[in-house]
Amino acid sequence: MKKKRIVADPQNKDMPPRMRIGFTEFIGKMVDKIKSSEFLNDSRVRPQDFTRSRKMSFPKLVLFMLNVAKASIQTRLDDFFENVAEEDVSMTQQSFSEAREKIRYAAFQEMFAYGVKVIYEGHYDTWNGYRLSATDGSKVQLPDDLELLRFFGGMGPDKSAPTAQGSMLYDVLNNVIIDARIAPLRIGERTLANRHIRVLCNCSSFCKECIIYDRGYASFEFIENHIERGISFVMRVKRGFNKAIDRLGKGDHEVFLKKHGHEDIRVRVLKFDLPSGEAETLITDITDEGLGIEDFKELYFMRWPVETKYDAIKNKLQVENFSGRTVKAIFQDFFITMYLANAMTVASWEAQPVIDEQRSGKNNKYDYHVNANYAIGVFKDRFIRAMLVDNPRKRAREVKRILHLLTKNPVPTRPDRSIPRNKSPRKAKFRHNSKSSC
Repeated sequence: MKKKRIVADPQNKDMPPRMRIGFTEFIGKMVDKIKSSEFLNDSRVRPQDFTRSRKMSFPKLVLFMLNVAKASIQTRLDDFFENVAEEDVSMTQQSFSEAREKIRYAAFQEMFAYGVKVIYEGHYDTWNGYRLSATDGSKVQLPDDLELLRFFGGMGPDKSAPTAQGSMLYDVLNNVIIDARIAPLRIGERTLANRHIRVLCNCSSFCKECIIYDRGYASFEFIENHIERGISFVMRVKRGFNKAIDRLGKGDHEVFLKKHGHEDIRVRVLKFDLPSGEAETLITDITDEGLGIEDFKELYFMRWPVETKYDAIKNKLQVENFSGRTVKAIFQDFFITMYLANAMTVASWEAQPVIDEQRSGKNNKYDYHVNANYAIGVFKDRFIRAMLVDNPRKRAREVKRILHLLTKNPVPTRPDRSIPRNKSPRKAKFRHNSKSSC
């Protein structure tokens, strides 16, 4: 059956509705950012870096690194100069590695954050006035390298497999990654979640916010942090989190959480049975009388897209298929992938109405959306080529071509599907020394 579509709330009912940002406008603003002298000055390691004329200028180096292709570096370099940049020059993998070392990884983190800011300058969907986000963590496999093992830590029986801790604050209604982090394993998911909160509070679009959490995040201090910062929450809690909550029966309740040296925190507790018969407990600070248990049951399961987003990032955008073996390369590639994921979201927003119109009147069992795997193939080279074009009219033509291709081969949106968690996270999918040449 077709999945029920969520009806969006306008952010401000007294203001005329805003349009979502267009893909052409998004690319234009990102190109202006990358070509700005401020971005160059903030990005280079030393003031003398990127001051002389080179085969690969700073903006072109950044754009080359943004390409979604996951082939060997030398193959990508050859393709870039021959088919994308259309220049009769070449560059070796060693030269590229030396050049990327001159760029701070924070440059790509800043670019990702700027893309988020640009996205939220336009319209976005909300739930009962809240921008609805979910936070979740995931282990990230790294290349087998001693430097990475020492910095990030390891997993496996002898803890020798380099692994990082990833975390994401994800807007589940708009398919936007608001913030993302990659860190050593010793840094816990709750610590990274608090960093997401700081970023969210500093967003120019910060408004009425609600974040959904799975089990494992709740603590007195964590809840207190949300309340102090004016961010609502819905948290799934395990038995044993609070004895007063454990004693409650099914239903809608109010409990005061207590801790010595802190003010009491009033939370709403919702206890109900899942279809499987398992008891579920949610806590929240949202006290709206018009929202009952059924609303919060639906709300909690709206966090599911954060799980599917990890699937897309790991298995489609191949975030773990890193292009380098240094700590800096890991951070660079990670934030590049987050930026690309959001760029593809903006493109999908513009392509989706065309898909809806194409499928209208066909009495399809399911709704259809942009095919993510196909979209990655479409983005290869074309996205960077569009960003390299200086002429606005020519760039618009490149963008139009991308959007046209994204409407081809849509796939059905099947509700209630599950993605099994990988019980053996160290079974490597990518070998750094065995990259494809195509």
